[in-house]
Amino acid sequence: MNTRKAFTLLEVLISVVVLAIGLVGAVAIFPAVIDLQRRAQDAVIGTAAASSAEAQINAALVENESVVWLDRDEWDALYGSTNFDYLDQFPPVDVLTRDRGISVRDFRTPSGGPPQVTLDFLWEADWEWQFVDALGELQASGDLVLGGGDSYRRVNPNNSVTELPTYRLDLASRLLPDASTTADPRYVYDIVVRRADSGVGSPPRGDRRRYEKRLPLSRLDEVPVQIAIFTRRIDRGIRVPAGVSLRDSLTGASGVAARDRRFPLAVSVDDLANAIPNGKGNDPEVVYSHPLEVQLTSESFGQTDPLTNVYDLFNPNQIRIRQRPIERETVAEVLSKVGQMFVDNQGVVRTVTGITTRAIDGEETDLLIIDPPFSTDNTEVFRQIIFTPQVPVGVRVVTTR
Repeated sequence: MNTRKAFTLLEVLISVVVLAIGLVGAVAIFPAVIDLQRRAQDAVIGTAAASSAEAQINAALVENESVVWLDRDEWDALYGSTNFDYLDQFPPVDVLTRDRGISVRDFRTPSGGPPQVTLDFLWEADWEWQFVDALGELQASGDLVLGGGDSYRRVNPNNSVTELPTYRLDLASRLLPDASTTADPRYVYDIVVRRADSGVGSPPRGDRRRYEKRLPLSRLDEVPVQIAIFTRRIDRGIRVPAGVSLRDSLTGASGVAARDRRFPLAVSVDDLANAIPNGKGNDPEVVYSHPLEVQLTSESFGQTDPLTNVYDLFNPNQIRIRQRPIERETVAEVLSKVGQMFVDNQGVVRTVTGITTRAIDGEETDLLIIDPPFSTDNTEVFRQIIFTPQVPVGVRVVTTR
C-alpha cells in the first residue's frame, strides 16, 4: 500500500506565518513608494507651477500698468478740477517701490537737510502697511493687499497727498491651474517683499550696523524691490460638500456658505507654524497659512568640515522669534523636513537636503543639511530667513528692476 506524505499542521502554520511576515513587509513598502511617486510628481508638476506663478507675478505686478494714484472722483473731491496732468498710472509693483516703509529701519529729517531713510534690506513678512490691515486681510480671506502705505513723494508738486493706492492680489487669482481651465486647483502661491541692496546709499556713519544703507528719501525709488514667490500644494485633506467645486469652496464663490468655505492651507491662530488640515474659513481658531520669518543667531550655522568656510549645516532650534505667535518647537519641526525651502535676507533660496546628528554641548542634536551652503556665520550678513509652514514645491525670487 502506497502512502503519500502531507504537510503537518505545524508546517502549514509556519508557512502561513512566514508568508504573513513577507506580505507585511511588502505592504509596508507601498506607502513609501506612493510617497516617492508623489514627491516625483511634485518635483515635475510643482516646478512648472512655480514657473507659472513667477510668470503671473511678472504679468500682473511688474508689466501691467493698471494702478492709478487717484481716481477721478477722488481727484475732483480734493481739487475741484478735472486737470489730470499729474495723474499717474503705473505697474502695481510700484506701490511697493514707492512705499517708504518697506525694509526701512529708520526715517528721519536731519536739521537743515532733506529727509533720509536707513534700509536694513529685510523681508516684510508681516505685511504691515501704514493705512491698511493687509496682514488681517491675508489671514482672514487669503487675499493679498499691496499698497496703502505712505509714499516717499507727493502726487504732484502742488499738494501733500502721499497715501499710496492699493492693489488686491486675491486668492482666486493665485490658485493654479487658474480659472481658465476646468481642472481643480492643485497649488497656491504667496509672496513676500523686501528692498534689495543695489549699492545705492552709504553705510550710516558711526553706526555698528555696517550692512545697512542710508540715503535721501528722494532716491528711494532707485532701490529695487525683490519678490519671493512660494508655491505650495493645496491641502489634500480638504472635504468639499456635495455639489460644490473645490475652487468655489476655496474662494467662497458661487454662493458658497461661510461654513463650507475652506482655506487652501490653514494654520492655528495660536501658532502660525502649526498646520491645520481641512481648515474652515469661518473657524476663529484657524487662519490662512502665509510665509513666516525668523531671525538667525551665530548658533544657527554649522559645518561638516570646520577647516573650511562652508556652513552647510543649519540648527533649526537656534533661531530668534519675534512678536508673532510662533512656537520655537513647531518652527524646528517645520524646517526639519527634507525638501523644505527658505529664502535668506540676501535673496538666496536654500533647500534642506538631509538631516544629520551632531554632538553639541554634550547632547545629540539634529542639524539640517542645506544646499547651497552659507558662506559665513556672520549674522550681519545672514540675519533672517523666510519659510512656509508647508513644504513648498518651488520658490522663485524676482528682482523688479
